[in-house]
Amino acid sequence: MMDTRAYLLGLFAFIAFKEVMLFGDAFSLISRPRQQQQRNLHPNTSHLYQSSNNNNDNNPADAIGGDLVTALAKLDKQWELATTSNNGKKKIGEWTIMDLKQDESTTPEIVYLLEPASGAAPSCVIFFLGGAVLGQFPHIAYSAFLKGVAERTNAAVVAIPYEVGLDHFGIAQKAVSRMKSAVVECEDSRGYSASLPKYAIGHSLGCKLHSIGVAATGIGEELAGLGFVSFNNFGFAETIIMARSFANEMKLGGSTGFQGGAGPAPFDAFFDLASMAIGAVGLEFTPSPDDLDRIVKTKFNEDVLKKIRLFKFDDDDLDSSTRFLNCFKEGVESPSVSNLPGTHLSPVFLKLGVDDLDLPEEARAMADAATGGFQNASFGDEEILDALVEEVSDWMLGKSPRRSSSSSSSSSSGQKLLAGVVDAEIES
Repeated sequence: MMDTRAYLLGLFAFIAFKEVMLFGDAFSLISRPRQQQQRNLHPNTSHLYQSSNNNNDNNPADAIGGDLVTALAKLDKQWELATTSNNGKKKIGEWTIMDLKQDESTTPEIVYLLEPASGAAPSCVIFFLGGAVLGQFPHIAYSAFLKGVAERTNAAVVAIPYEVGLDHFGIAQKAVSRMKSAVVECEDSRGYSASLPKYAIGHSLGCKLHSIGVAATGIGEELAGLGFVSFNNFGFAETIIMARSFANEMKLGGSTGFQGGAGPAPFDAFFDLASMAIGAVGLEFTPSPDDLDRIVKTKFNEDVLKKIRLFKFDDDDLDSSTRFLNCFKEGVESPSVSNLPGTHLSPVFLKLGVDDLDLPEEARAMADAATGGFQNASFGDEEILDALVEEVSDWMLGKSPRRSSSSSSSSSSGQKLLAGVVDAEIES
């Protein structure tokens, strides 16, 4: 039986996990943020984010979680204000909200839709799932990436937001349901052709969720391609590694990135305690990394594997692409691999503020008040992002990797542009 000390540590970890849900929620094991505010992003959804008045510079949990989530939430608020200030008129080439809930349902089923800036009918549809936390705000964190790909391929993008949790089966199930509903909505209400090629693209945890959806439903047969950017299949305990990496990459407390304030010593002590707590309670994602390996080995046939392109960054210590490739026997045509400069967060590029939004002059004061004086956020490397956009677009257009892995097939020939409504139901 677990001793009292280990039990309390484990209980502490679980409570903190339920409170913050950030990157496997290893970040919140020391303390719960002192101030949280709930706000409406639009009439049907709401999110929690930390108050900008929380100035506890000695709290590592606040510094990591607060910087990223608060910045994204406040940028989202500015985006909402810009959208509503345009008198409800849709601006071509910008994100719009689609609520896919059924008539009898009171629960919103939100996705974000990006249609071609040219105003022309799309040539294909991309279903996108982002990484943990970032995927809750895909129209903010991944906007530059997705707009770049959409522009080059004349694609419509359906970005599916989700909240982090232990049950990845459940998250994947909801994502597939929204994919299905979005296809029906776009075909019925927007005149999309049923023959449009459809792609599933994910980043980090989003790759795992797409993998679960394909394995559980067979929708891979209906997709023209699956793009996995920085595939991540970490276990719950390994989220400590992810936490350290994200903290370093965002350079919290430094001169760039989202500003924190906690130095390296508090972070190291925090991560050590988090590792001990997680190890004591034995929490794990569903499916676990080993379980996902078994699932893809069993469910991914050669037809599906030929449609997959893995995008790996040179300086990404959170990438599980090699583990994914090792699931398949030698002699089987492996997914193609594109190697690129960059890190795990290279698909994320934020350079947005009040001045960048299409707000009338009278609305700017309201935006400033609503976002607590928040003006701008900047994160990412535009040159590296452009290289990723070009590589992903070329893959969708049938081109081979510019720089491929020697252990994988670089051929993208024979890829069938399958079409039609994604109608398979997910099974857990």
